[in-house]
Amino acid sequence: MLAFEKKRKEAQRKRLVEKVLSYQYQGEVYILTPGRIWKSLVLKYFKKVDSGEISIEQLVQLLEEKGGVKYGQSYKLVRYPIEECLNYIAKLAKKKLFKNR
Repeated sequence: MLAFEKKRKEAQRKRLVEKVLSYQYQGEVYILTPGRIWKSLVLKYFKKVDSGEISIEQLVQLLEEKGGVKYGQSYKLVRYPIEECLNYIAKLAKKKLFKNR
């Protein structure tokens, strides 16, 4: 029973990750790097943003500096699709994001 439950949870997790990676966010044309790359990095840093360790502004800079993500617009405009992605992840995870706002 445990093995089945583990496989089911892993399959559900993969489906949710695929939903996040394939979802079209408004304003993502401002980000020149392919969607699957920057979205997977946002997924990677979701917990840090959710816990308040880093802000969205810091995440935008981190994606550019460490993740190699290229932007076609200013940080101010690029922030919106990244924030929308974080909110979508929170919605799928049934969590409330930005509880410290």
